[in-house]
Amino acid sequence: MKISPNVVEQSINTSYVLSLKNTSNIESLEVLSRSDFYHKDALEYIIQKNTLLFSYKMSFLGEFVVKVNFTYKESKVLTLYCLNKNMMALRPLKGDLHMHSIYSDGRSTPFSMVMASLEAGMDFVSVTDHDSYEGSLKAIAKASQNNIDILVLAGEEVSVGGKKDMSISQGNGHILSINANKSIEDQRKDIPRYEKELHEIIQTLKKEEIDANINLFHYAKNIWVINKIQEAKGISILAHPNWVYKDGKYHLHQAFYKEMLKSSHLDGVEVFGEEKIKEHNNMTHLTALQTKNKHKYLAPFANSDAHDSDHEIGERFSVVFAKDKSTTSVMDAMRDGLSCAVYRRENYEHQYIGKDELAQYVYFLIKEYYPKHTTLKSRLAKLYIDQLINDENFDKKINNVKKKLEEHTNNFYGKKTNL
Repeated sequence: MKISPNVVEQSINTSYVLSLKNTSNIESLEVLSRSDFYHKDALEYIIQKNTLLFSYKMSFLGEFVVKVNFTYKESKVLTLYCLNKNMMALRPLKGDLHMHSIYSDGRSTPFSMVMASLEAGMDFVSVTDHDSYEGSLKAIAKASQNNIDILVLAGEEVSVGGKKDMSISQGNGHILSINANKSIEDQRKDIPRYEKELHEIIQTLKKEEIDANINLFHYAKNIWVINKIQEAKGISILAHPNWVYKDGKYHLHQAFYKEMLKSSHLDGVEVFGEEKIKEHNNMTHLTALQTKNKHKYLAPFANSDAHDSDHEIGERFSVVFAKDKSTTSVMDAMRDGLSCAVYRRENYEHQYIGKDELAQYVYFLIKEYYPKHTTLKSRLAKLYIDQLINDENFDKKINNVKKKLEEHTNNFYGKKTNL
């Protein structure tokens, strides 16, 4: 049993096509809102061959149910979703903004990480090597050269305390720089300028109400990184803030963490990260949830932090809501906090972290939209790889899968999209 469209705009009369194998024993058709306990309407419909045609104007936001009642057996239900006008103009995009390649401590090439991400169903990705932009630039170039249908963003995982902080805990932690127009580490190589700017930040921090237990000299390094990402038009995401390192301490000084959540210009926080630190993720969520940033809402992100193309990619990801699959739209969506972090759990319900209305919507999308989307993305990735390995032109097959992806989205939303 199938229905189209699956997502509709609130208070707009919508025409539906419901397909099923047998229409001879239908008794009635109903619609129910899951959010409003008392809502239930009977629907008038027309039968044409193996389809039911009906129209309905949904007045409640969120998930709702279309229920087909039969005379001889149990009812069947389909779940649909109702959005406001602003959300209806946006489309879900699935991405991973934290992974490593051979340009730092990863074991696969940047392009391999991109292709593994596409196979896992990603629409966008960023290779974020430690203190290096080179891997991400290689990934962008290689994907463009081979016309790979995935948005690749520049990225870098900045060791805030300096490059040695990658392997030795200095208390400053790591910050992801996404789509900045220059490397943050490269700017730090100008030592005199770096130290001068740190001194200026310290003077500014002295005038603010900073936690008295914070050493301003050390904390200024965190603010410097966030400022530089912002100046370079990038997105700054605090990486794995509750990572317990080899010395038994948190890699990030927790007073720094809470102060950054409260008063820095961070754009987001990684709430689901590397598998080995998953037991601390709920702490990340709770701390971020309880701390209000004075500048903006800090968006939650889930990332694989994968170090190999065949490990962990697809287990954690973010869904953002953008106008289209372009760098500008995706960056705008992240800045506007239109993200939901997802942790995929085999044989269990996934975990979701985001604003209620986004998390509930993503919960619906994971059930109804993403199974087919991910299957088609995986097929697309395999065709690209076969083409490269065999040095053959598979454009016809590739374009056919891309067309199916577009049709899937268009049918799901009932209108043309460009994804």
